[in-house]
Amino acid sequence: MPWPWVPPPPWNLGSPPPTNTCALGPPGPEGCAGGGFIEAKGYPPYTNVEVLNEGAESAGFTQLFRRWSKDQDKTANLRWIQKPGQAEADLSRLHSQPERAARLRMVDGGAGKVEVWCIQDSGRQPVEPKHHGQFYAGNCYLVFYTYQRMGHTKYILYLWQGQEATAQEIKALNGNAEELDLLYHGALVHEHVTMGSEPKHFFAIFQGQMVVFQGSAGHSGRGQPASATRLFHVQGTDSYNTRIMEVPARASTLNSSDIFLLITGSICYIWFGKGCSGDQRVMARKVVTVVSGNMDQETVLEGQEPPHFWEALGGRAPYPSNKSLPEDVSSFQPRLFECSGHNGHLVLMEVVFFSQDDLDKYDVMLLDTWQEIFLWLGEAVSKQKEEVVAWGREYLQTHPARRSQTIPIVLIKQGHEPPTFTGWFLAWDPYKWTESENNQSYRELVEGSLDTITAITEITAEVNNFRLSRWPSNSSPGSLALQALKGSQDRSENELELGPKVDGTSTGTSISSIGTSISISSISTSISSISTSISSISSSTSTSTGTSNYHNSPRSMINGGLPREQLMYKTAKNLPVGVDPAQKEFYLSDSDFQDIFGKSKEEFYGMAKWKQQQEKKQLGFF
Repeated sequence: MPWPWVPPPPWNLGSPPPTNTCALGPPGPEGCAGGGFIEAKGYPPYTNVEVLNEGAESAGFTQLFRRWSKDQDKTANLRWIQKPGQAEADLSRLHSQPERAARLRMVDGGAGKVEVWCIQDSGRQPVEPKHHGQFYAGNCYLVFYTYQRMGHTKYILYLWQGQEATAQEIKALNGNAEELDLLYHGALVHEHVTMGSEPKHFFAIFQGQMVVFQGSAGHSGRGQPASATRLFHVQGTDSYNTRIMEVPARASTLNSSDIFLLITGSICYIWFGKGCSGDQRVMARKVVTVVSGNMDQETVLEGQEPPHFWEALGGRAPYPSNKSLPEDVSSFQPRLFECSGHNGHLVLMEVVFFSQDDLDKYDVMLLDTWQEIFLWLGEAVSKQKEEVVAWGREYLQTHPARRSQTIPIVLIKQGHEPPTFTGWFLAWDPYKWTESENNQSYRELVEGSLDTITAITEITAEVNNFRLSRWPSNSSPGSLALQALKGSQDRSENELELGPKVDGTSTGTSISSIGTSISISSISTSISSISTSISSISSSTSTSTGTSNYHNSPRSMINGGLPREQLMYKTAKNLPVGVDPAQKEFYLSDSDFQDIFGKSKEEFYGMAKWKQQQEKKQLGFF
């Protein structure tokens, strides 16, 4: 059951408050517990209060806090401690483990095909493979990644935006991404990445060799001549999370928790802060040549720096020495919203206990996993991608927890969902949309409910039209009737001639003329057998549920419909005989259905289930 999320302004855009809140009433045992607080604060009388118990806080409540952690058994997380070499083995199985792929934010280990373009003069300039992973803060890049999943080729297009890039370059970045998307017929997953907030898979593509230089790249893809002294910040512990970023070459930039590379005209200092780990040091030694080349290297421990080290940085200066801890997001529960626009602002409708069936082809859905924002576009959505991405940015800007504006925004189109998205859904069906509307449409449901009735009618007609006196040799009786007749015993000695006799001669047609001799008693038995079969089929049809929800709908009800007064706001015991209480609206005539719901039955049953339920509740058919 969905409810609208109504956060503090500017999110309060006219949607009603959550249904699990209590209305304002007198304080005390007889009224809402927060009534006195509301009155004391002078809030409007329609303000709602949500009562929460410790340990059972809702996702909306915990998101109001920048850091929220629960007391958990420390041993519960021991199963996630990896042994050497285990990470690579686990990543190779991500294609078959979408839940793990979603948690790690990795579709695979980064071993797919990579193409990189640098945006230059509104166009895209290919970057040579030897320079893959080298970015400039003043530019924008397209990183096109191709990988295999379940025997199919999948694509991810990363739109990397440098912090110093101009608005014109960002516009050109989106335009070139759209051109590539058209070339691949809309099969690309677009992930908008801001410098400094790259997802884990982005690092894995470059196997720990990613470096961001200051300045802008020229038309050759290389930057302008650099100064003699440069400082690089190394962050990461393995090839799946390491990034090297050029920072201002001054002492105040250092941090005791990390590792820095100081390049002067003659030597490269590898500076180890007191708080860095062994894994950080090992990784720094692996990637140092990316920026130093063949330059001589010297390891420097914090507190043991030579004078030349400080001289290159312009002298000593205070710098942070506190240990920076990664943000704990293990307790965060993903949230799904339906997105729409109202007066130029974003309106969100939350879907709780969501599943794949809640993704409607006519909607834009937002999935918040805290570290990433997914925007899912149904195949029938006509909105421009720029508008949808703008909704994602507005969501972050107005979030009550003051979320970072650099969180990656992933744009996904229906039918091209990566495992990092599907892993957040329980029992995701990858073939749901591959076959033309695998979900039964309204037409299929109706036809399915009538198939057996039609078959019974045809059999009955064959029996009623059965004429012993008229059976042309070129006609073919119904299969069921023929089997029943063939089952009767041939009796040549009691051959029956039908029709009046003239002068002792029969003018009728002998049944033996079609190769079958049937006694009257056997014919009666056969017809009786057919009638019994029809009764059996009718009985099984009336009790069968099958794959359709409407198989027990009488034919007369489907054709003519029932008056709305017999269906609206009626309990199961007060409904006409044969009406399915779970599908009361189905028994309306087409005109009444259109008048009440404002849409056809086919349009209604094409909606997501939660939307159907919502409308049925509002209109008295639930």
